[in-house]
Amino acid sequence: MNCVKNILRIGAGVALALSLVACGSGNKEGSSSSSASTLPAGKSALNVALGENIPTIDPALISDTTSARVAYDLFEGLISEDQNNNPVPGVAKSWKISDDGLVYTFFLREDAKWSNGKPVTAEDFVFALERSVTPKTTAVMGVYLNAIKNATEILAGKKDPSTLGVKAINKTTLEITLAHPQPFFLSVMAQSIAYPVYPPVVKKYGKSWILPEHIVTNGAYKLKTWVTNGVMTVVKNPYYWDAKNVKIETVHFYPIASPSDAYNQYRSGRLDMTYTLPQNTTSEHYKKQYGDQFVNVTQLGTYFYWMNVKRPGLDKLDVRKALTMSIDRKAIVNHILQMGQTPLYGIVPDGIQDGIYADLYKKLPSYNWVSWSMDKRDQEARKLLEKAGYSKDNLLEITISYNTDPTHLLIVQAIAQMWNSAFDGAVKVKMLNEEWKVYLQTLNKGNFEIARQGWIADYNTASNFVSMYVCGSSSNRGQFCNKKLDQYYYAGMAATNTKVYDENMAKAMEVAMNNYYTLPVYNYSYFRLVKPYVGGYDYSGNHLDHIYSKWLYFKS
Repeated sequence: MNCVKNILRIGAGVALALSLVACGSGNKEGSSSSSASTLPAGKSALNVALGENIPTIDPALISDTTSARVAYDLFEGLISEDQNNNPVPGVAKSWKISDDGLVYTFFLREDAKWSNGKPVTAEDFVFALERSVTPKTTAVMGVYLNAIKNATEILAGKKDPSTLGVKAINKTTLEITLAHPQPFFLSVMAQSIAYPVYPPVVKKYGKSWILPEHIVTNGAYKLKTWVTNGVMTVVKNPYYWDAKNVKIETVHFYPIASPSDAYNQYRSGRLDMTYTLPQNTTSEHYKKQYGDQFVNVTQLGTYFYWMNVKRPGLDKLDVRKALTMSIDRKAIVNHILQMGQTPLYGIVPDGIQDGIYADLYKKLPSYNWVSWSMDKRDQEARKLLEKAGYSKDNLLEITISYNTDPTHLLIVQAIAQMWNSAFDGAVKVKMLNEEWKVYLQTLNKGNFEIARQGWIADYNTASNFVSMYVCGSSSNRGQFCNKKLDQYYYAGMAATNTKVYDENMAKAMEVAMNNYYTLPVYNYSYFRLVKPYVGGYDYSGNHLDHIYSKWLYFKS
């Protein structure tokens, strides 16, 4: 593989870092263990890498993909998913929807049980859903439930959780009444925020109900052990209604923050599936080396940075715009990432809803800079910064926060160098790295100036991303509130047809983009290695990267 010879418009230090990345000197040819297609003798457990330590397995508190991957195994909602991310029956064997689209009646399986053998009831779902919208629960994803009658008011503290539009008709019949029709409501019900929890243990143990000695779950697997900052082991739940079709008895989840470490463990045979891969080479190289073991799929996700508008400097629109337009996204995706990612200028992935919002930025005069050369963009960015009062004599000092990952570090270093070059030293950048669990707390508390975040769609709709920008949303880490944006968002969410929904979401996006509340960088792809003896994994249409271990089996 040839090294990249020329890196455009970035300083020498970053050019060196990127050229080293592009050369991929650390990737040797695969060992016999990495290419073996036969199942190791006596193997009964699936060994899966996670990218970070697991912050929580409380469904109401999950807001990250690491926790969600484990929750897919431990819990099951009314609705589940197939491998194309379509909603399919879960605990609910069937359902009916009223003609006006406001009332959903779910009919639960009589053989749906908790891991202690007790039946899963409609009341369990009432308890869980009310808990998810109760303000004191602080459920980051609680806003996903805002189509349910009174959910918005409950989340705002204006109504009691008992007024939520959910009702147990009997033990196996649940009725959910919406405030307005929502075409993708079934997909919402497949998310962890809508998973049931077992009321007796939650009430008895409080926050510690998720510990192995206390937890009761209803998914295909149950929790066996969970070492703090270490491996989690789940085992097949014999009471799961479809246990006969769950083929793998045990799954070990290993939190491995370093993609290189996970890659090495995969090559040695200690892992069957990586979470991601080191980005010190290209997708073409992995494909050539590993063939069908290499998975690389476009993903409905955005990589961006929050800008805390309450911090000096970042409270000025001209500053936020200047910082945004002076980043060379093409250099980042072509020379650091090289794994199918593409530049991003909007606040939703280009592929969301079949790409209907991908070119929205082309309609906005404030984004004319996207088509300019980087030299022109830098010149105009300097003018905006000077207009805001910053120069070499009055530096704009910024701290970029990010969670532990080699690629995040490379991107932050590249951005810092781009800003140094664009603003001729008028911007001074500090970098702050934190471990994932601590970093999530930093984000949630708004204790940052500029902070990295990736947001992966839970379902294929724009509101999945626009909801982060709503006033008071627990996902709104930028500390801003724009009533006009809220107006469009809620009008879209209350729409009775997709045309009105799409139009209002586009208007909400325009408000967010024109105010430069976030700094988008690229559209995600995901990539991993999976041992050839692991069967049942059909990823081609799985653009959300949701994986359920119950789909998988070992090839004999």
